[in-house]
Amino acid sequence: MPAQGNAAFAGQAGRIRLLVMLGLLAAVVLAIAYQANERLATVPRVTDHINLLSPDERDRIARFHDYLLADHDIDYRILIARGIDDINQFAVNYFRDGNVGAASNSGRGLLLVIDAQADQVRLEVSHALESTYTDAFVAYVEHRQMTEFFAANRIADGILATTEILITRATNAANGLDPATEGWAASSGGGGARVDARIGEGAASRRDDDVTADKGTSPQDVLDHYEQAMRDRNNNPQLSIYSKRTREMLGQRVMTSAQMDNVAKSLRNCQPEKLFRQDKRAVLRFPIKDRTCSPYFFLREGGQWRLDFTVMIDAIRFGRNNEWRLEPGYTGPYGFAFGDLRFDRNGYPYPQ
Repeated sequence: MPAQGNAAFAGQAGRIRLLVMLGLLAAVVLAIAYQANERLATVPRVTDHINLLSPDERDRIARFHDYLLADHDIDYRILIARGIDDINQFAVNYFRDGNVGAASNSGRGLLLVIDAQADQVRLEVSHALESTYTDAFVAYVEHRQMTEFFAANRIADGILATTEILITRATNAANGLDPATEGWAASSGGGGARVDARIGEGAASRRDDDVTADKGTSPQDVLDHYEQAMRDRNNNPQLSIYSKRTREMLGQRVMTSAQMDNVAKSLRNCQPEKLFRQDKRAVLRFPIKDRTCSPYFFLREGGQWRLDFTVMIDAIRFGRNNEWRLEPGYTGPYGFAFGDLRFDRNGYPYPQ
């Protein structure tokens, strides 16, 4: 073979060897990445050493934490144990040794540690999330949401309700919304550290001052009364602006300060667009583009409009980013308020 041909052949062979090597390298990298993903997929979102939660509750919480990772790249873990001497140092060590945040592409990790025996709790935040979940926010969530559920022995509900607030804060941060518009921003409180879990202490006392509306009051006026009640953190489940069945339902539920603050904030930011009325029922609906603004339902009882929250159980569901959707196939008594919309198979609304 001529020298020129040898050189060309050698060059081509070199390129082939390089491509083979690059291919092998890529295969090795993919294999390592696959193994890493497999390892992270097996990391338990909820570790309950004392069976404080039922298996169904653990699974339900883990699903929401998977959503938080998928939608906001936040690796959120929960550890429940007993007999932790120093929960602050324990949380720091576990955060490091357990690689909390490793499942996140940007090292965004959260760790909730609950010590049921010592009745203490701590929410540990990674450096990558400190601008989103500030000390003031963490303290607010611990005192005004989480432990209020724990006091009523509603541990799983407290964890899930806290996750809802974490999702809302992450969504608002991603959208560049001013934290000053959120309920926690006006609250006073120290940094996020160890707090009393208050497990089984007993639910917060209920207020007994009423909020009434005149018989000629419109659904919008009733909603305005409700907004003011939430601003005042009026947790009385027997308010006259609630329907009879709503009063019965709320009497069995925990109403936390954080929940009431969030409702008040939502109503300040959401402006109703349409009122639908049929016989003794009415629905105030907000612009469809603002799906975090859920419809409000009203029932006329005793000659006046009252809020009917019981329909939420049958008609309204909330997605991963707290956006409302209609239960697929809903044909209940408030269906008249949604005939002008089309819905996808999951029940999310769109204009016709």
